[in-house]
Amino acid sequence: MDMEDRERRKQDRGERRKEAESQRRRIIEQEKKRRRQVVRKQRAILGGAAVLLLLFIWGGVSVWMGRKSSEEQRKDEAALETAAKEQEKAERREKKQHAEEEMESAMTSLESTVEDLISDYDGNWSVYVEELEYENDFSINNQGMYPASLVKIYTMAATFANMEQVIKNETDYLGSEESAKATVAQLLENMIEISDNESYNELVRLQSSDRDFGEGCGYINAYLQEEGYTGTGVHTTLHPAASSMENDGLGDNVTCVEDCGKLLEKIYKGSCGSQEDSGEMLHLLLNQENTLKIPEGLPEGIEVAHKTGETSEVQHDVGIIYGESTDFILCIMVDELTSSADVYTQYHELTETVYDALN
Repeated sequence: MDMEDRERRKQDRGERRKEAESQRRRIIEQEKKRRRQVVRKQRAILGGAAVLLLLFIWGGVSVWMGRKSSEEQRKDEAALETAAKEQEKAERREKKQHAEEEMESAMTSLESTVEDLISDYDGNWSVYVEELEYENDFSINNQGMYPASLVKIYTMAATFANMEQVIKNETDYLGSEESAKATVAQLLENMIEISDNESYNELVRLQSSDRDFGEGCGYINAYLQEEGYTGTGVHTTLHPAASSMENDGLGDNVTCVEDCGKLLEKIYKGSCGSQEDSGEMLHLLLNQENTLKIPEGLPEGIEVAHKTGETSEVQHDVGIIYGESTDFILCIMVDELTSSADVYTQYHELTETVYDALN
């Protein structure tokens, strides 16, 4: 019995060992399987990360390359645009230079033509021409002449330059600044637009606080010298007029075509005093009512801002002509006339010749 028990217990122990060994092997296999799974997951993760890293790197390189390409493209486009602009500037410069050369040539030819024309005219002709785009000019027989009413354009310019004092002087006389301003404006309008002599005489006096004509001449002449109108002087009253003759004792009034041209150029450019002053002077000249000389030689519809002057012995007209393609200044002074029979026809011929050469 004891032997059977021992045998049975031995057998039980053997079975338990087998079961334990079997259990141990299962555990080992499970652990190996788990580890294999972990390794596979890690490899999968690492592989995915590597792919992502590669994609990221590739994407970054692509973006950088793209940016580099875009930047290079922008640089190329900017370079092309700069080159095009430089080419355009060069073409404009060349075109301008060509136009300047053509205008210079036209002015040289015109000067010769004008000299030939006026050599056959009665009287002593003085001519100044300036084209206002490139500022080529010429004068023929520039000399001092009695200006008649041309002296009024200098009185106009001096009045605007001395306007504050002129208004004060007239205010002291009238007792009202508002009335003084209205009076001075009317005097300027009458002096230029209808060439009223007494308005000129009065505006010269108004330069002086004592309303003294000779002193007024002194103020105007100081202005003329300061502005460079060295061939011009204001010395006497103009007549017929309501007031008596007066002068400053320094001779007769005088001017020349070059001084007239210089003043008109300043008005045209807006530099005769302020821009506003120049504009007001230009408005007055555009409304000059005597149109028998320069305006009659121009095509219909062409504007001219001008001032005439005439006596039985002189015939003058100076103006800014707003041409169809070229604006220009034309100043003509004529004295020593033996007859006025042909002077207007000659004015028209000369004006038409200058206009056609420049437009």
